[in-house]
Amino acid sequence: MRVLKLSFLLGILAVMVSATNFSGKWIFERPGRGSTRVTTILILNQVGNEVEGTISSRIDAGTGSPNNTEILDGKVEGDTLTFYVWTGRDRPVKVYYKGTLSGEEIKFTVTGGAGGPGAGEGQGPQQFTAKRAK
Repeated sequence: MRVLKLSFLLGILAVMVSATNFSGKWIFERPGRGSTRVTTILILNQVGNEVEGTISSRIDAGTGSPNNTEILDGKVEGDTLTFYVWTGRDRPVKVYYKGTLSGEEIKFTVTGGAGGPGAGEGQGPQQFTAKRAK
């Protein structure tokens, strides 16, 4: 009976140690207008399989500060993170993010939107890699 209990506890410990954790600050660059690059910061907080946080996807022209957008419906399944954000001002649209964690990087595929960080209508998905900030 003790061996069974010990095996069970070791199994739980192994799952906890290998559990994927997306929490932290992540940085990626994406194409801007013309030949410019836009740096985007993603702040994530994972509790269990739920993730909340913000993404700074644009700069406020008046203050020069990033506009933080809340991520919504953040979920983790295995090593995959999914969430969406609303972008746009006059006609908000959803931009969907799906990322796979590999070491200190998340490889994202972004779809939806209309000229935002995701693919616009009629375009294919965009892919980029976010790196954990040190």
